[in-house]
Amino acid sequence: MPQHRICRRRCPHEDCRSNREGLRTKLVLHSRLMTQRGERRRLRCKHCDRTFVSTRGTVYYRLRRPRAVVDRVSRASVDGVAPAVISRVEGVSLGTISRWKARAARHAWRFTQEHLLIDRPVELQFDELKGHGATEESDTWVYNCLEVSTRVWTSWRVARRTLRSTTVLAREARDRLRCITEPVLCTSDEMKYYPVSLKRAFEKFCVHVQVDNRYSSGRLVRTNWKLTWGPRWRLDAARSRSEDSKKPNTAYVERLHLTMRRGCSYLHRRTNGRMRKRRCLGENLALQQCHYNFVRPHASLKLDKQTRTPAMQAGIFNRPLTLREIFSWVPKPDPWLDRLPVDETRRQDPFRARPSNS
Repeated sequence: MPQHRICRRRCPHEDCRSNREGLRTKLVLHSRLMTQRGERRRLRCKHCDRTFVSTRGTVYYRLRRPRAVVDRVSRASVDGVAPAVISRVEGVSLGTISRWKARAARHAWRFTQEHLLIDRPVELQFDELKGHGATEESDTWVYNCLEVSTRVWTSWRVARRTLRSTTVLAREARDRLRCITEPVLCTSDEMKYYPVSLKRAFEKFCVHVQVDNRYSSGRLVRTNWKLTWGPRWRLDAARSRSEDSKKPNTAYVERLHLTMRRGCSYLHRRTNGRMRKRRCLGENLALQQCHYNFVRPHASLKLDKQTRTPAMQAGIFNRPLTLREIFSWVPKPDPWLDRLPVDETRRQDPFRARPSNS
């Protein structure tokens, strides 16, 4: 069923009984305090008997600027406006904009992880986009997965072009699908890692087709495809459910790539703003994905006179959200979930197992 409210209150303390045991949150008003920006409420949790300000756990916690300024900065970043231009227009330093963007990106990523689940998927398209970086970050690719029937941008990953990265992306895409009752059509380009990765992640629940596009003078002249995993009858059953694609293709995820290029200079083919850290690209993509799925109406999802977001088409929400609603939502206090799907170098971020709670 579509959800109506998202600003669910939680206790921000990780060791609270309500978070560890999954109990119902019980918060009451403790006091009110006056600040330079107005009145703030202080709440008290009945489970742990501790108090906290109402903005704790949100993007606006301990900020000295109005919330509208943070919203405008985030919206401009998603639209591809340069940080130097945002700094001149809003009168905010570049360092402050960078900190705001990092906090908003992790918050948006947590929101996407908790709310983005798709029932009855039809077609998934996989593709990768080249990122332009400097020195050691030059060999960087952005893996993407798009669910065609709802236009939901399900998952992404910033990493090198390896079997491990492709397998992790396929498993993350599988985790976004709540229930698979019928075969799902998965299409991708001719990269050699996709058949093995999709077979490991989906097993018998999908059928994989690789598409070979031939271009001449910048135009698509011929498209060939071949079945790499799954029987022919499963392919026919998956294609019969698709209302968008007449034949296997990757056109929809490539259109998503155009939207990503317009919103991030690191993905432009000819740019002076080259990426120095993969983390910066991951923060931009986390904001873009949340804005694309929950805030921005999609032109191809128009129903009568109403334009719908991908989240509305998937039945997650019944209306477009705003950045204020997303940034005011309080996530579960789990620091591990703040990690963006970005593969850093071993010198900066070594791969290690998740620490246990014991």
